[in-house]
Amino acid sequence: MRINNKVCTRCVNDKTVKHIHFNKDGVCSFCEAYDSIKDKLHDYENLERLFLKKIKNSGHRYDATVGFSGGKDSTYVLYKLVKQYGLKVKAFTLDNGFMSPEAKDKINAIVKELGVEHEYVVCDNSILKKMYKYIVSRYLSPCIACSFLGYAAMINYPSKIDAAVMIHGRSIPQMMRSYQIADTDYFKPMIEDGLVEDSKDPAELYAQMINVISKLVDKDLAKTIKDVLLVDGYKNGSRPFIGYFLYHKYDKDAIIKELVENTSWRVTSEEEHFDCMIHHGALYLKNLVARRSHLMPEISVQIREGTITREEGLEKLKTNDDVELANKEIKMLCDYASISYKKLMLKAKIYAKRWW
Repeated sequence: MRINNKVCTRCVNDKTVKHIHFNKDGVCSFCEAYDSIKDKLHDYENLERLFLKKIKNSGHRYDATVGFSGGKDSTYVLYKLVKQYGLKVKAFTLDNGFMSPEAKDKINAIVKELGVEHEYVVCDNSILKKMYKYIVSRYLSPCIACSFLGYAAMINYPSKIDAAVMIHGRSIPQMMRSYQIADTDYFKPMIEDGLVEDSKDPAELYAQMINVISKLVDKDLAKTIKDVLLVDGYKNGSRPFIGYFLYHKYDKDAIIKELVENTSWRVTSEEEHFDCMIHHGALYLKNLVARRSHLMPEISVQIREGTITREEGLEKLKTNDDVELANKEIKMLCDYASISYKKLMLKAKIYAKRWW
């Protein structure tokens, strides 16, 4: 039996979260899904064994490639792969059109310190503008466009350079923000495949993701993603897509401490998302449309993990957007992608009013 509670009795998810359901005790379907795999997520001895098995190189030029934004998480992953696991790694950075100078400075410094090869993956500017204009106009979120571009790069790049695996640095809260027993999350197959001994053919997993993404864009854009952004993956065969923090405990403070002690990486302007020059604008748009903190699902995962209490989660839900800065960044995005700022903001406000 399921009832339509307003807020989960265990986490902080409420009915504004897409595809949510509640059981007779008022516990949300995302909590139920987490419980179904939580024992696997915290069995770090077995996870380490699985990780070592999945990063075993079978004659490729590189042991791994890492998507490197210059942020603390991807910097930490790159550092650990090189220093702890001794892997031959080539890092890459997707230039999404809004990379900050601070991010580039940190990226260039760290790859030099670690002695790893690195490449900026630069998309054709017309593709970037087309993607942003379509996604922002339809879904009111530039982050969706950036995610699609990022996934395409992470699928394609290891095949392009002949790396055995692609390793990313998303945290468990980021990976599992939409994880449900029902198939409503295109990232779910990646998580489940990562937790079993024998992985599926990566091409099969990617086909599921690409199929979902293709349904969210028009035919012309879907064709561009397949024919341009994924060309090497189709030509050279797909490689596994591995989340470092699916196998290793995520502790933000410990990550920063280790980086500060062993590298030049420091918290300077901001701790999170300093790499994107439109982050505040994007978050403001998402908060406006959702009529609450867009980070609610991630905060709920933190509560399930036990890294914060429910009371702390409720406090973190309080938004404190810098509206002036946010609007400045939204206008930058609109100018770049030839979007009407006035129409976009009107649509966002109308959508927010009609949401529930």
